[in-house]
Amino acid sequence: MIQRKQTLFLAVALISFVFLFIFPFANFKLGTEITCNISILTIQNLDGFTELNYMFILMQILTTLFMCLVGATIFTFKKRSLQVRLCAFAVLANIFLIGAMFIMTTMLTNKLQLPKDAMNYLLPAYLPLVTLLLVNFAQRAIRKDEAMVRSLNRLR
Repeated sequence: MIQRKQTLFLAVALISFVFLFIFPFANFKLGTEITCNISILTIQNLDGFTELNYMFILMQILTTLFMCLVGATIFTFKKRSLQVRLCAFAVLANIFLIGAMFIMTTMLTNKLQLPKDAMNYLLPAYLPLVTLLLVNFAQRAIRKDEAMVRSLNRLR
């Protein structure tokens, strides 16, 4: 059923990933006046820096893949075994996105020769960790539903 608790977990995970496209996940100060914000799409206030464009493309692909997998998981509520597999792939995409975000910020600090503590991670940087938990909770709930349906089939 579409109104189950795993649907709520997956919907919250999907909405939180939409925030990654809107808000920056990290920032750093360039000099004394300019604050550069890093989002999934680009680096704001740092024109002409194109060395790490492939990382932005990778993060956009992983974010879109995660959102597609979670959306497909929500609407395949009649096929619980497929839902479990889609959740597993969504977890993998999420883990790769977390790695890409933190690797990209590390590479950026090295390229711009910033001090190690110059990078500030904002709240959206931790949203993939929260969604990791939410997708895991949804996967557990789907497995419980599958176990309940199998036990009811045995009683018939």
